[in-house]
Amino acid sequence: MRRVVAFGRRHVWPVSAAAMAAILGSICGIVLSVEAMMRGPFIVGYFGAAACGDVLIWGVVIMAALWLPRKSAPTA
Repeated sequence: MRRVVAFGRRHVWPVSAAAMAAILGSICGIVLSVEAMMRGPFIVGYFGAAACGDVLIWGVVIMAALWLPRKSAPTA
């Protein structure tokens, strides 16, 4: 896990761009899933919205981990 965090901190802008793409894509997916729930089989839209919601949560968590201020170690 530390390697993943270190990679994200070294490559902040590309990882942020990927997270933004995931967030925007998941929002579009949720809109399409709601449309599918109303016009087609409800279960298809339901599972689509659930999957897009998971991607949205992960995108927000990644952005928060990269951009929120971190606690610094206490100095002696």
